[in-house]
Amino acid sequence: MHLNIYDQGENNVIDIDSRDQQNHAGKIYINGDNNYIRIGRGCVSDKDMHIVIESNCRFDIGEDVRLSMANIYVGPSSVLRIGDRTGFTGLVHLNLIEAKAIEIGTDCSIASGVWMTTSDFHSIISLETGARLNVAKPVHVGNHVWIANQASLLKGSVIGDNAIIGAHAVVTGTVPAHCVAAGNPARIVRDNVTWRADLI
Repeated sequence: MHLNIYDQGENNVIDIDSRDQQNHAGKIYINGDNNYIRIGRGCVSDKDMHIVIESNCRFDIGEDVRLSMANIYVGPSSVLRIGDRTGFTGLVHLNLIEAKAIEIGTDCSIASGVWMTTSDFHSIISLETGARLNVAKPVHVGNHVWIANQASLLKGSVIGDNAIIGAHAVVTGTVPAHCVAAGNPARIVRDNVTWRADLI
């Protein structure tokens, strides 16, 4: 396995411990300048990992994170933070644009096909005022959150600690801590719960 980093810019700080090289694979394209990029000790990535970073970004991955086949786009002046021991179990899409952040806490489990985005990628305009109606917003995922297959966290999603997001759910707002949300649009279907990775 081998991690290929293509640094096309200037004044980029890349902090990846060389002792972890055998655990990393995939490609990181740094298209711009003045970025801070850290991947903590003990992280693992797959040969299909594909990351693009523009200018003035912060890409901060904690320790013992499993990036797997992550497909990540970090647009200009955007921030991605992933806490320690969080793991992707397959192809996960993170799209950070319009200078917004995606923050994912510690000890999270994020399944294949999950999509997170800070923007709709197009503008919805009021015919009366000419104002844009669908402004970009950050996405925040708390600690020890389980997000099941094919779930989508759209702009402005806030997921509380120990929450569970069901398969194919579409989240557009806040899911409180210790709740299960499912459906499209996602709604709370159970509260006062937590989860474990093992079967008891």
